[in-house]
Amino acid sequence: MNRKLILLLLAAIFSIQFVNAQAGTWRQIGEAGALANTLYATACNGTLYTIEKSGKLYRINPATGSWSELSTENYANSTLLMGGGKNLFTIETDGSLYRTNPETGNWTMLGKKGDWANTLAGAAVYGYFYTIEKSGALYATNVNTGNWVQLGKPEFANTAMLFEASGNLYSIEKDGSLYQISQSDGSWKKIGPPGAWAKTIAGTTLNGKLYTVESSGALYVTDLATGTWQQIGKPEFGNTHFIMAAGQKLYTIEVSGSLYEININ
Repeated sequence: MNRKLILLLLAAIFSIQFVNAQAGTWRQIGEAGALANTLYATACNGTLYTIEKSGKLYRINPATGSWSELSTENYANSTLLMGGGKNLFTIETDGSLYRTNPETGNWTMLGKKGDWANTLAGAAVYGYFYTIEKSGALYATNVNTGNWVQLGKPEFANTAMLFEASGNLYSIEKDGSLYQISQSDGSWKKIGPPGAWAKTIAGTTLNGKLYTVESSGALYVTDLATGTWQQIGKPEFGNTHFIMAAGQKLYTIEVSGSLYEININ
């Protein structure tokens, strides 16, 4: 039996063992530290994307950790990277919003230059890009035209994180409280115990659930319908830099630059 076939068999056996492993277990994908220069990371259509210190935008295969340069454009001035629908969105240091097609690498400015200069957080939901400004104002931007409209009152200045889940918009505030936000009028309602997410350092959503990593290293899953949450696995995730959902799986990039897949079933 040749060496290549042996390696493939070993990989298959390891994958089967991992699928049957306990929830909260994790395994390294690709080369250790390969993403040590990552500034921003997101997921879109089952693939991972990162912006590196070099200003390059990379596409990463979450199954193997292999990566390739997506676009020849320079993303060194990007301050935010978000995946939503079929596109990637970036906001530049001058406040301009850009849409990148991950299939072609085409990079297009949306709306007027500088209109998103005061953006604190963003999330894409069904054809709209929702952003929160330093003033506390919530805006909905049409991702095809760049036209935007303010929703509700400027009440969101303390928002720390913004998420999309099952077509709905959610925020974690600086006091650690979780809210669902109406996309029609900007009204919001608290979900779960006040301040329960105060120690969250990273979060993402998958299949209508919120997954968060705490400063203690604990990984939690939250039912967004009720706000109830439970810990998954051991508190081993304290070095998480980014957490993302791609396809039906959860991934983290550690501060060391290593990529991991987490078993959540």
